[in-house]
Amino acid sequence: MKKLLKKRQLVLVTLVLALGAAVFVNWYYSKPDLAVDGQTMSPAQGISQGGEEEHLGDSLYVHNPYSSSAGEYFAGAKLRRAAAHDEAKDTLNAVITDSKADAKAVADASKALQALSNAIKLEADCESLIAAKTGSECLVTIGKDNVEAVLGGPPIDSAMALQIKEILLSKTGFSAEQVSIVELKG
Repeated sequence: MKKLLKKRQLVLVTLVLALGAAVFVNWYYSKPDLAVDGQTMSPAQGISQGGEEEHLGDSLYVHNPYSSSAGEYFAGAKLRRAAAHDEAKDTLNAVITDSKADAKAVADASKALQALSNAIKLEADCESLIAAKTGSECLVTIGKDNVEAVLGGPPIDSAMALQIKEILLSKTGFSAEQVSIVELKG
């Protein structure tokens, strides 16, 4: 009887220790990062500078002036543009599907929705052509009476600016005075 009791106690102690070890490991790898002098330290990721995580084996660029700041700008700008397009599309669809709207309002909303759809397609087409020609990221915004292109990456020379302007003129049909090209400063 005493041997059976000792075996149960030994099994119980072993299970409690295993559970304690599992809880500690879970806590160790999921605890919040510690911040000391602008550096963050996490046991799972290691030390990072300025909030960016460094992982063993990551590539390091010695001098890359066109790094994440331009990418962050373009990602944010494209996200804001997509949100504005979605909001406008929802508003126009609400007018079109409203049973109380008169025929002229529905026709105007349908025309505006078609123009918005064309502008979205033209923006995407121009961006892909400019990116193919220049090799740099680009954001094209088409308004009612103008088109703007924002380019990131290497500096734009006059030949490249002429190619970009030619793409925008041929695709959109605007005049040269209605086209503007902006170079993103890093």
